[in-house]
Amino acid sequence: MAKTGQSASKPVAQFWLLAAFLIVVFMTGGASRIDVQSLTILRPFSVLMCAIAMMSLRTHHLEGRRSLFAAFAIALVLALAHVLPLPPSIWQALPGRGELIAVDSLTGLKDQWRPLTIAPANGWHAFASLFTPLAVLLLGVQLGREDLRRLLPLVIVLGAVSGLVGLLQVISDPQGPLYFYRITNNGSAVGLFSNRNHAATLLACLFPLLAVYASMATGTEDQIRARQLLSASVAIVLVPLILVTGSRSGLISSVLGLVAASLIYRRPADGRKVRRGDARKSIGAVPILGGIAVISLGFLTFFFSRAVAIERLFDETANVSRIDYWALSVDMFWKYFPWGSGSGSFVEAFLIVEPANQLAAVYVNRAHNDWIETAVTFGLPGLLLLSCSVVMFAVQGYKIWAVADGSKRSVALARAASATILIVAIASLSDYPLRTPIMMSLFALWLLWFSNARSEHDQMSYRQERGA
Repeated sequence: MAKTGQSASKPVAQFWLLAAFLIVVFMTGGASRIDVQSLTILRPFSVLMCAIAMMSLRTHHLEGRRSLFAAFAIALVLALAHVLPLPPSIWQALPGRGELIAVDSLTGLKDQWRPLTIAPANGWHAFASLFTPLAVLLLGVQLGREDLRRLLPLVIVLGAVSGLVGLLQVISDPQGPLYFYRITNNGSAVGLFSNRNHAATLLACLFPLLAVYASMATGTEDQIRARQLLSASVAIVLVPLILVTGSRSGLISSVLGLVAASLIYRRPADGRKVRRGDARKSIGAVPILGGIAVISLGFLTFFFSRAVAIERLFDETANVSRIDYWALSVDMFWKYFPWGSGSGSFVEAFLIVEPANQLAAVYVNRAHNDWIETAVTFGLPGLLLLSCSVVMFAVQGYKIWAVADGSKRSVALARAASATILIVAIASLSDYPLRTPIMMSLFALWLLWFSNARSEHDQMSYRQERGA
């Protein structure tokens, strides 16, 4: 196996395993519901990949990332604790169980052992869902800096494929085969997802990734310019793709992504001036193809009037309803304080307190604010874990942006990862992108990139101590 940090080396086996796993995740993990059939493939495959990764995991792989794995271990244990049966005396003493205790008394089930969560099936789903990002972490932590960087173009390509599928969706039958999930936003550009907001969030995250991809260009001056033009063309194409999703949060996320990209991009300085023929002719096809793509997508956006994201941004009806959900969710937090209603139980907990004037033929599937929903379902322990994670992110982010040398590739990649993490965190204020396996897996990879700048120093110190 290649040593960690060795440059210009062939990819190690873990790289190919992780790349294949990410492709499978994109093919099967675009929805957040527990009844999606593709999860019967993804769940056992994720556990298998975790087992394979554990076989080659060594202590030195964790250098510089111990706090990351400690936080994930706490989340895993917390999710497991919510589905383990509790004695009746303990369960009945939990806050917010009064209505359920009354039902148990009427049905003669008051002496049953029950888990902390009031939705056990959903709780087990929440626990099982963690094995997908865990597989990414266990495989990714074993990669050197070169292999971690090699995953960048793969992520960009997978995100672009999702965007292309979304484009094909809006110009085809809204009930056609290009929509891969039974419950989805038919007629919108959802791509490989079932929800347009999640699709748009991923596209917005591509902006900073494209910026660092262009900054990492090496080779001749012509090769560097070609990569820059390609990255710029893809970034421009992303704008109409995000508009046709019809996602308001995606529109806001795209603005954040563009700002982050402008801060991250650095002009490559190591290009060799090697010319073979006319340089302008050698790169002319790239901007031409990019221009054609932009014009075509702009025409389609105008012709089909699919830029509904801007229209929905000013839709007061949806904004008011979500504010109502959030207000009720805050009340639910105090109802179940301090332990929460249990993992995966938001729907059931909301149905108990749902006011009569909000009853409708459809049900509220999420709080549409993952920060609040985490507080409702996981209570004070969940809030503490979130708070610690935010502090850790802020401290490491300050080091990456204010202290570290931005010309280093590992730092540039870490900055791009910090931008994508921030975009997802802000998108979670009005949605739930991290409920999908695709975004969970990418988030885990971004955390590895984010912590890579510091871990390289720790791993180098380890090898020096071991005489490697």
